[in-house]
Amino acid sequence: MKNYLLPTLSLFLILFVAPLNLLASNGDNVKTARKVIELLDKGQYKEIISHFDSTMKKAAPESRLHAIWTSLLGQTGKLQMELSDTSFDFNGYNIVMVTCQFARSKLDVKVVFDKDSRIAGLFFAPHVESIGRAGSSESNPSDSLKGAPYISKDVTFTNHAANVTLAGTLTIPNSTGLFPAVLLISGSGPNTRNETVAGHKIFLTIADYLTRHGIVVLRYDKRGVGKSTGNYAAATTLSFASDALAGVEYLKTVKQVNSSEIGLIGHSEGAEIAPITADRSRDVAFLVMLGGPGVPGYKIILSQLALIDRASGVKKSSVDSALAIESRLLEIVRTEKDSAMAASRLKEILVKEEKQPSAAADAAVAELLSPWYREFLSYDPRPALQKVKCPVLALWGSKDLQVPPAENMPAVRKALREGGNRDFEVVELKGLNHLFQTAKTGSPLEYGMIKEGVSPRALRTITDWILKHTHARH
Repeated sequence: MKNYLLPTLSLFLILFVAPLNLLASNGDNVKTARKVIELLDKGQYKEIISHFDSTMKKAAPESRLHAIWTSLLGQTGKLQMELSDTSFDFNGYNIVMVTCQFARSKLDVKVVFDKDSRIAGLFFAPHVESIGRAGSSESNPSDSLKGAPYISKDVTFTNHAANVTLAGTLTIPNSTGLFPAVLLISGSGPNTRNETVAGHKIFLTIADYLTRHGIVVLRYDKRGVGKSTGNYAAATTLSFASDALAGVEYLKTVKQVNSSEIGLIGHSEGAEIAPITADRSRDVAFLVMLGGPGVPGYKIILSQLALIDRASGVKKSSVDSALAIESRLLEIVRTEKDSAMAASRLKEILVKEEKQPSAAADAAVAELLSPWYREFLSYDPRPALQKVKCPVLALWGSKDLQVPPAENMPAVRKALREGGNRDFEVVELKGLNHLFQTAKTGSPLEYGMIKEGVSPRALRTITDWILKHTHARH
C-alpha cells in the first residue's frame, strides 16, 4: 500500500512502485543483489562499487554508501536475514527485489541492473506485500479466518462504465434477517482486498470485527490487482470512485442487505474516494473516513515528508533541504502540462541537484508523472465533502504522520459544516498511527514492528458508531 508516501531522500535513495509484470528471477542478477546486501552488512563498500555503472560510481562513493547503511541500521536495527527475492523489468532495466528482515523492521532492497548487468540503482523501502497480477491472488482471502462465525464467500461485481470486473470477499452474519452493509475502500497503491501493509491485513481485521457485530462487509481487489480486471497503472482517484460506486450497486442486490443502510468505510485515499462516491449515489446511508485527506495532495506530501524525517531523527537542516527540493518537484508536476517538458525539468533537478543516477531519476519521474499522482497532487477533497449530507464519522490517529490530523481534521470539519451536514463526528484517537495501531512515533518503519493489526479501540469506535446509525442486531 503507497498511502501517499513518497521517498524521504535522506533515508532512501529513492522509492518507486514496482509494475505488475513480475518475472522469473534473473539468476545471475539475483546472486549479485544478494551479495551486495551481504557486502553492505560487512562494510565492504569498495567491492560493491566494482559492480556499479559509471553514474552510480560517481553518485554513491564509499562514504555515501557507509552513511546510508549506517543511517538505515540506526532506524531498523541489525540485518538478520534475507527472506526472499523476485525480479521484474522496468523501463529497460532489470530490478531485483530482496526482502530482508532487520531487527525492528522488514525492508525491500531493490537493486537495478542495466542491460550489461551493471548496477544502476540501489534502493531501500518498507516492505510491501506481493500484489500479484490480475488473475492471481494472495492466499485465498476467504480462507484467512476459517471457522469464523459468519458466512464468507468470494464474489465479483462489474463496473460497466469502465468494463472492469472487481473481485472481492463478502462476509455475512450467520443469522436471519436484513443487515446493514459497508463497502471497504482501500488506500493508495495496488492493494488487494485485505489491504495488507507490513504484514498486517487491515481490511480483513475490520471486516471480521464488523461482521461479528451484525454488519455485512464487502472488500475487493483494486482494478488490475489480484483477481480484478482492468488497468491499475492508468487509473486515477476518480476511476477508483467509479469502482466503489459499482460496489454499492452490487450490495443492493445481496438479499441479506438492508438496501437503505449501505455505508462506506474508506482508509487513507479510500477516505477521499468515499465522499466522491457518496455524492454520486443516493444509496449511501453513512460514511466512515479513516485517516482521510482534508487538503490537496501536495500539502499532504510535504507535511508527511517533514514529519517522517523528523520522527526518523533527521537533522532539521536536512529536512528543510529535502522540503525545498520536494516543493519544486511537486510544483512542476502540478503546473507543467507538457509531459515531456515536465519530465525534462524533473530529471534535471534529480540528477544535477540530488545527484541521483539516471536510472533512479527515470523511475522517479515515471512515478511523479503517472495519471494517478498528477490528479492526487491537485485534487482538493473539500468540495466533495461539502456535498455529503449523510452521517459521517471521521477518525485519525494522533500519531498519523502520513495524513496528519493537525492539518486535515480542521479542514474536514470545516467542509462538512459549510456544506450543512448536521450529523458528523471528527475524532482523534490518541496514540494511534495511520494504520490505527498503537504506536510510539507513528513512523511507517514501525508498522511491521507492531504486533497489533488494528487497535481494538478503533474497531469499537467504528462499530459502535455504525450500530448507532443503523438497525443492526448485535
